[in-house]
Amino acid sequence: MSHNPKFLNLVLLHGGPEQKLQAAQAAGFDQVEIWREDVQASEQGAAALAQFADQQGIGFTNLQVLRDSTGTSAGLRIQKREELRQFIQMAQALGCDTIQAPASTREDCIPERIDDDLRWMASEAARYKMRIMYEPMAWCSVDNTLPLAWERLQRLDQPNIGLVVDLFHICAPGGDASQLDGIPADRIYEVQLCDMAERPSQDKQALIDMARHQRLLPGDGIIEIEQFVDKLKSVGYQGPVGIEVFNDALKRLPPAEAAQQAWQALNRYWP
Repeated sequence: MSHNPKFLNLVLLHGGPEQKLQAAQAAGFDQVEIWREDVQASEQGAAALAQFADQQGIGFTNLQVLRDSTGTSAGLRIQKREELRQFIQMAQALGCDTIQAPASTREDCIPERIDDDLRWMASEAARYKMRIMYEPMAWCSVDNTLPLAWERLQRLDQPNIGLVVDLFHICAPGGDASQLDGIPADRIYEVQLCDMAERPSQDKQALIDMARHQRLLPGDGIIEIEQFVDKLKSVGYQGPVGIEVFNDALKRLPPAEAAQQAWQALNRYWP
């Protein structure tokens, strides 16, 4: 048995946030990845939702998702920095210490500004004892692979910015578990497991459509999940491991049923 916290990304479930939290906890999960939209959907607000989660005995892995916050133009930079402050306030109310901020997907991203933006984000988050999870996504305009993202974080050397390992974003473009080579376990802030029926077309929209609608639970597709698990365990990874599956058919199931299927799939690979 592992001691890694096990989480479910609430994007798998339909219903209100309280119903989703109950379903995840009942299935066996320790934590959830919660979206800003989930918190906004709670009639009582973030603090009350945090109290509800505490009563259920379930925690928050992170708050999602601060999009396109790096490499921005001067005007957008002001907006994105204010948005990070709002995320920090919401995370504090939830009792959550980590905010997910993927690499930029904007065509007008200014690569020369990314380092400065990430340094500022790290500094601002550190004021509140928060961490930033930087995620390379397959359709990002810059840092679209795990090695590229890790190269940047090594150069920046900010102790409160770490990586998201998402199997979809590694495998959809044709990568494999070797992309984990050389990354210390403590710089990986979470691991998101999923699967896919086939490798998608490398057209940006095809990647997005599969990522947001057609991911599969681990074991239901072609990803060699054991190779990732073996490599993570060999380096002593002790952080959260969970399920991030955007799947329209599963989302139509009763939340308790979808959460139970996710729990069973996770435990096949990470008992």
